[in-house]
Amino acid sequence: MQRERSRTDAPPATVYGERAERFDREAGAQQRTVRLYGRLRLALFTASTLGAWWLFAAGRGMPAWLLLAASAALFVVFVARQQAARLRMQRAEFMAAFNREGIARVGRSWPEMRPWPNAPTVPGLAAPREHDYASDLDLYGHASLLHLTGVCGTPPGWRTLQEWLLGSADPDTIALRQDAVSEMAGALDFRDRLAAETRLAAIPATRHGPPPTGTRPAPVTPETSEDSFLRWAEGDAWLPGHRWLRAASLVLPPINAAAITLYSLGLVPIPVLVWPLLISALVLVPRWRAIHAVFDEADDGESGVRRYSPILGHLRDAPLDSRYLAALRERIGAGPPADAGPAGGTGPRPATERRAAPEEIAALRRLLDMAEARRSPVVHIPLALMFFWDVRVLAGLEQWKARSGRRVRGWLGAVGEAEALAALAALAADNPGWTMPALDPDARTLRARALGHPLLPPQECIHNDVEIGPAGSFLLVTGSNMSGKSTLLRATGLNAVLAQAGGPVCAEELRMPPLRVMTSIHIEDSLADGVSYFLAGLQRLKRVVDAAAGPRPRTLYLLDEILQGTNSAERRIAARTVLRKLLATGAIGAVTTHDLTLADAEDLATRATAVHFTESFGVTDKELTFDYRLRDGITTSTNALRLLALAGLGEGDDPGES
Repeated sequence: MQRERSRTDAPPATVYGERAERFDREAGAQQRTVRLYGRLRLALFTASTLGAWWLFAAGRGMPAWLLLAASAALFVVFVARQQAARLRMQRAEFMAAFNREGIARVGRSWPEMRPWPNAPTVPGLAAPREHDYASDLDLYGHASLLHLTGVCGTPPGWRTLQEWLLGSADPDTIALRQDAVSEMAGALDFRDRLAAETRLAAIPATRHGPPPTGTRPAPVTPETSEDSFLRWAEGDAWLPGHRWLRAASLVLPPINAAAITLYSLGLVPIPVLVWPLLISALVLVPRWRAIHAVFDEADDGESGVRRYSPILGHLRDAPLDSRYLAALRERIGAGPPADAGPAGGTGPRPATERRAAPEEIAALRRLLDMAEARRSPVVHIPLALMFFWDVRVLAGLEQWKARSGRRVRGWLGAVGEAEALAALAALAADNPGWTMPALDPDARTLRARALGHPLLPPQECIHNDVEIGPAGSFLLVTGSNMSGKSTLLRATGLNAVLAQAGGPVCAEELRMPPLRVMTSIHIEDSLADGVSYFLAGLQRLKRVVDAAAGPRPRTLYLLDEILQGTNSAERRIAARTVLRKLLATGAIGAVTTHDLTLADAEDLATRATAVHFTESFGVTDKELTFDYRLRDGITTSTNALRLLALAGLGEGDDPGES
């Protein structure tokens, strides 16, 4: 931990650059080790072959066989060490890539960041278009919040991060997450290793490392292929319904082994060898398809649960002490034995002992690798007929299921939560000027000091003080086109979402009560559904009003240009009606408008807190600039005709005429 914290005073991009170079050097050293063992293997094979040939030619058969046996053992050692070096090389490459992505995240260099996943939806949650705020606040897609925070490498990680950002936690849970995120933000080595292990788990075992330097890693989709495995792990065992098959697997293999040995020694005729094997085939072959169907259900693929052992081991050994992470480590620990009686009891020892998740997943991987023998008939058929290989592997899998099958879902959940925490921690580490918000159930307003938009590059982000509430009032935001009104709404909404996920916010200070965020910013019509732009806006507003009238938590509504798809007079009446309904519910919110008379109604004028953005003009009167600073009161300027003229679409010579 000392190494990690020695450079916390340096800018994040500098730290990430130094770490990327460090891991590049480690990867290069491991690559040289991989090549060395490759040369040693070739040299050993050549030397042992030539040596054995010379010994056989000299009539020294026994030394030749001993040489071949010793060479084979040494060859296996070389292979194991080469594979270990290759794994270390891959891990270092991924950690270097992760730190280079950190540089891109800091500068919001979207093309240099990891590509956005192909399938961003979460089962059981609303699609972005139907969600309370996902589409309006740019949670999905290129240059989105999930693109910025998307450092997860496993399906559980992606799913958990989305669930946290698409919903909201209670204040106690948020406080626990904040502590874990703050602690993890400084744990650079832990986060780098976690990112590497999760990305290693997500690639096929036959692929060697990430793409070459300078290319982007392939997208990781949050769609999971683990459902069939979990159905198997949590389902009923198959072998108890076929006890006679299990009995045959215990009785016939010793007989087959004895028959083969006796026949090899010439002590028995061939029928003594053939009959036990024939009986084994008659017992086993009709059940092969059913057994292999169980294997297929348990087989989660080369990038599935079987490859989670290093992730779980890294999480279990994390040098972090926050209560949230301690609880995660406890979930993946050994726990009490299955079917154990009361503590201190004198009953019989339970048949199944529980082990920690990393060891159990490693054991599962070994069993699934053993089941892969069915892919090679030349190897599989002799093993299956002589030793009932499939039945023995299935028995091992079902013993594993009895010990840990119903614990796997919790282990995957722990991995997902750890990755989601790491994603929010990366956001905190990337942006040291951000802060942890205060979620106060007794607060009556959302109050932010120096609030900014999280997705904007830091050098371009303008910060404003914002206060929304208390209930019975609303923030009325006016201003000319392109002045920053919609951006203010999105900045407020995104920071509220991050706050209620347990992450940092783009502000110097943010205090707010628990809120249900509801937005109407980006309205889309639908030709397929027969929904016009105006009707889509009405439907969206109806959802906002219904949510505000619902049970707690209080609603935060963010409305951009209410019902701009109709004429001015009717729009004004409709907008005032919507505002009155929202004010009656006790919700708090902000509304942007170009209609400067929207709040002129007496009952609204006293409840509106008016703020505005404005623009400035250059010396030539054709240079239009914005400072995006929020000011008190209603705007006094417009710029639509000026923008029209600057775009080359105006009439006459005076672009300043309005």
